[in-house]
Amino acid sequence: RVRQQLEQFWEPGLKERLRKMFDRGRQIATEQEHSTRLLVVLSSDGTIINVLVEGTSGVYDLDQAAVDAFNRAGPFPNPPKGMADADGKVKVEWEFVLKT
Repeated sequence: RVRQQLEQFWEPGLKERLRKMFDRGRQIATEQEHSTRLLVVLSSDGTIINVLVEGTSGVYDLDQAAVDAFNRAGPFPNPPKGMADADGKVKVEWEFVLKT
């Protein structure tokens, strides 16, 4: 379910960020894999509490496109009860990979 919601926002957001980056004269190293690892904290009802970058791609715009995709895709209703911590929060690790 998370993947389906994210797909609506990841690609368009990434394209927009890359376009702006290229317009500023910046480029991304080619033939390289860029990976952004996130920790997403949800409340028990699936509302996003926080999105943290745990591993950067080394390119700010790529990292922000990943954070933006989650923030736009949320909330994620009805997270499985078994995923909740003792405090009721659900923590999801997610990795976005861009191969250039």
